[in-house]
Amino acid sequence: MVQKDDVLIIEDSAVTGDLLKHYLEQLDYSQIHICTTGKSGVKIFKELVHKKKQPIVLLDYTLPDIDAQSVFSQILEITPNVRVILETATEKDDEGIKDLIRLGAFGYLEKPIRFDNLKQIIETLEKEQTFFQKESTQITIFRQATHEAETQIQDHVDFIIKSTKQISANLICQLIGSSDEFVVSYLKKLENENKIVNIGEKKEITCNQCQSVKITQLFYCPACKSSNFKMGKLIEHYNCGNITEENSYSNDVCPNCHREIKALGVDYRVMNNHYICNNCSEFFPEISTEYFCLKCENKFKLNECGWKSSTYYKSLNM
Repeated sequence: MVQKDDVLIIEDSAVTGDLLKHYLEQLDYSQIHICTTGKSGVKIFKELVHKKKQPIVLLDYTLPDIDAQSVFSQILEITPNVRVILETATEKDDEGIKDLIRLGAFGYLEKPIRFDNLKQIIETLEKEQTFFQKESTQITIFRQATHEAETQIQDHVDFIIKSTKQISANLICQLIGSSDEFVVSYLKKLENENKIVNIGEKKEITCNQCQSVKITQLFYCPACKSSNFKMGKLIEHYNCGNITEENSYSNDVCPNCHREIKALGVDYRVMNNHYICNNCSEFFPEISTEYFCLKCENKFKLNECGWKSSTYYKSLNM
């Protein structure tokens, strides 16, 4: 059985105090303390808190030495989250009762006190306490998970920086899917440790649809749009106008007119650094290009893109 909290009864009537103790024992409370004055009640409450206990307080609204509001205020200063249940023969609409409820009293019991009423308010209090304990446990688990996630993010950032010559803070954030604030803070830490160096602000291309910087370039044949091409040398035979790859001129013979090519610049010319499409056999000095957003899969031309400034970093001692 789970150990229940202590209960402190501050009640000037010995009969009522004993009755409450009897009822609480039926609800499996064993550590019950009874005080007959407000002053002694505050003193016992301090002692219990000093022992790392958080007692439930049953507080009589009318005490012989000090009023309930004064007692409540004093114990609030000791423990702001104290759980206080008022006992009162006064009407619930009394302004003093309302003030104590506003101060944070959990609830009240009307006198004469009945077991069912006490049981109901105690069970409600216990349910709320269990809820907040679970919530606290969940927060602890969440914090542990957050710490582990942050460690994984830091490892990922380290790997990205090591794998590139230079990279922007914007792109790092989007590659790992983390907040700018956390990544920038970690990058600043690495910079202070002389593991990376800030090489300044640069503009980078962004998607014109979703503003992502996770952009790559697509290259393709301007004739058939195929991305299956290669770079090679072409030879143009002046006599017949044939232009084909260098390796097609076997034994220096034109594959079109079958005449021998002899003098460079007289019979033929070499066209270096040309692209040759493996799909349609077209050749071209420049390939066509467009940009592709890895986030939303949008395709766009250079003149359609957006631009965003970002700080760039490069690795030093990682």
